[in-house]
Amino acid sequence: MTSPDRGADQPRQGARVERPGASAGGAEERRERLRSLLGLDPTTTEGRLAAVPSAPSDDGPVEVQLLAPCGEPGAEPGADPDVIPAFLLRPAPEHDTGAGVVLVAGHGRGIDALVATDPADESHDALAHKLARAGLTVLCPEMISFGRRRVPPPPGGAPWAPEEKTCEIDAARHLLHGRPVIGRRVADARAAVQAARALPGVDPERVAVAGGSGEGRSPCLLAAADETISAALVATYFCTFQASLASIRHCPCNIVPGLLPELEMADIAALIAPRPLVIEAGERDPLFPIIATREAFSLLPPVWEARGAVPPELVVTRAGMPSAPSAPSTLFSSASPAEGAAVGRRAAEISLGRGMRRERASAGRPGHRPRPSAAPVAPLSE
Repeated sequence: MTSPDRGADQPRQGARVERPGASAGGAEERRERLRSLLGLDPTTTEGRLAAVPSAPSDDGPVEVQLLAPCGEPGAEPGADPDVIPAFLLRPAPEHDTGAGVVLVAGHGRGIDALVATDPADESHDALAHKLARAGLTVLCPEMISFGRRRVPPPPGGAPWAPEEKTCEIDAARHLLHGRPVIGRRVADARAAVQAARALPGVDPERVAVAGGSGEGRSPCLLAAADETISAALVATYFCTFQASLASIRHCPCNIVPGLLPELEMADIAALIAPRPLVIEAGERDPLFPIIATREAFSLLPPVWEARGAVPPELVVTRAGMPSAPSAPSTLFSSASPAEGAAVGRRAAEISLGRGMRRERASAGRPGHRPRPSAAPVAPLSE
């Protein structure tokens, strides 16, 4: 596979370049490589809630504590588990589908933004409540560097503003110990999935992951690294590393040393096949260019089709950079990919209040061929 690379050292327009990692090993070898780079142990099953509240009769959030394997840099083996603040939302009994979703917040105020309603957070738009009203049990764990899990201000320093993050500090702390901070976030999201599966009334085979903006990466990486994840919704993140992180200034918490050249974003997303995948992108997103998103997305449908599964869906909104998923939430409530895609399309038609366009097997609008940003992309290898 080639990526739409940019830069003075890149080949001339139209040249075809094979990435060295494109044919290096099969899907399982690439999955194991991804786990290793993230520092993710697929054998851990320790995620659980400290206490399970009784199911409420509405979709109101309940504060809970998620216990996850200790991810603090330099911690000794067997250290006490991390205690992670989280919100749990349960659907009304008459709407309960039995499905669940772990929802992670993008850069900003963290889980408080996911459940805010009066007023709703501009970026997240009360998404947790919308998912609960759609019949899903929703677990929102606080990711490291956001909200209630930020590094304390330096002695004598002013308190952090509510929307401030400590990604730069946490990225340094973790990388100095040989692990990217996003690896810890993926592990925490995985622990949340395990906790959600154990909740009364939740079908453990139907727990998905969802997130947007900076934390669109956690669902993408987790679903690729862990084959037990039922489905994924990745909003305003999917693109190419070359056209986004390597060309535009981004938060250092995005960096996973060693991903390239073997694992471009499309290589990672392809590991989710044949499970349901919905990708949302902003037409005018300044951080994840839509041209590169469409080029990378065009590589995915053949991977699903080769396995007899419904291809992933690309939902394009007019917004510049929506931070939270607005796409087909009830995709995750169906038992099969085919049913999930049908329900997801219907949910999008009903619930999306702003302009959007669905793009399936082709990488663009009907009759539209996206302009390559550098070199044409080659099919993904299995």
